[in-house]
Amino acid sequence: MSRKTVLITGGAQGLGSAFASLYAENGFDVILADVLPVDSPQFTQSVRTAERHGVSVQARRCDVTSPAEVDALFTEAWERFQRLDVVIANAGVMALGETWNLTDAQVGRSLAVNLEGVWRTNSHAVRRMLRRGWGRIINVASIAGVIGAHYHAAYCMSKFGVIGLTKTLARELQGSGIRVNALCPSPVKSPMSETAEFITYMNRVTGKKFRNAREMYDDPATHFLEPETVARMAFWLGSSEEAGTFNGREIIMDLYGQV
Repeated sequence: MSRKTVLITGGAQGLGSAFASLYAENGFDVILADVLPVDSPQFTQSVRTAERHGVSVQARRCDVTSPAEVDALFTEAWERFQRLDVVIANAGVMALGETWNLTDAQVGRSLAVNLEGVWRTNSHAVRRMLRRGWGRIINVASIAGVIGAHYHAAYCMSKFGVIGLTKTLARELQGSGIRVNALCPSPVKSPMSETAEFITYMNRVTGKKFRNAREMYDDPATHFLEPETVARMAFWLGSSEEAGTFNGREIIMDLYGQV
């Protein structure tokens, strides 16, 4: 009997790498997709970490805004493993700025990756999962998609949309054996949080003068989730019998206590 499989977009680093490592540790074969080249240091390390657990790892460069590339990703994964048990739509980008100062390009890119990319990933996942009558789809949204956030209009638009997509798809799939839920974490220690742009944003909203991510993470006034914490929730949603009672939910993980 073949091992269970998990397919993860945005799998080269950050949350995607943490998801891959935990699923591999628990015996899942792993399909990793990312816009970064497969031979990039980040992607290479993510693959090696998963392979240490003795599972098969398939890595592919894939831009989730490309219908052809997503189709090829799922086609190759199905041909190799003949099953897709868990699909985690994790690929995402962030654009920061006042709502009225965002450009069409910033908003368009956010919606194309964060929302349309999730829809495209979900669509391909469902078509395969319906063949076996079972599956778990986990869409990585954000607490920003529940309550909004200063200077995050493009990101919030996309993440609110992901939650709406999740709830709609879950209703459409009732009785199919497939569950669809959205993870909504508050800020996570990840490459997305370590850019100069994000640190400038944090200084603006906190009144601090962080010079780098380490200072930001270490400050008691900030609360960043560890990637492994989010990964454990994603693994529970994807593997546990109890999670089968969750469908169309937004799972809020919030160290700030905002909700």
